[in-house]
Amino acid sequence: MFDQLLKQNEAMMKSMQSMMDMNAFEEATKPMATLLEMQRSMLETMAEQQTALTTELMSDCLDEARAVCQCESMPEMMEIHKKYLSKYQEKMAELAKQNAQSMTQMSEETLGLIKKNTEAMAKSFKK
Repeated sequence: MFDQLLKQNEAMMKSMQSMMDMNAFEEATKPMATLLEMQRSMLETMAEQQTALTTELMSDCLDEARAVCQCESMPEMMEIHKKYLSKYQEKMAELAKQNAQSMTQMSEETLGLIKKNTEAMAKSFKK
């Protein structure tokens, strides 16, 4: 019985050593690294879109201020402000649409990656 325990312990130690191999560790963390890279890429894209939008909005705001300063009547000023707000609303809606598309794409890629890794894990358990 003692010999059997020693053999089981040896087998378990060999199994643990093989699991602690750097290649095995890299393989085990590969899906997480891929997910993190996807998230980084998406966040980078969204930050670029928002930066571009902020620059455009500041430019539009300055243009509106210049136009308002040249107004001679309140109705004319209100019309300029109405056009500015309409343009602002369109740009914000477009950004929201782009962000939703990015999130949807990220979700689909994440689900695909999870499905692929789950299937690979299931195959390894069947062996």
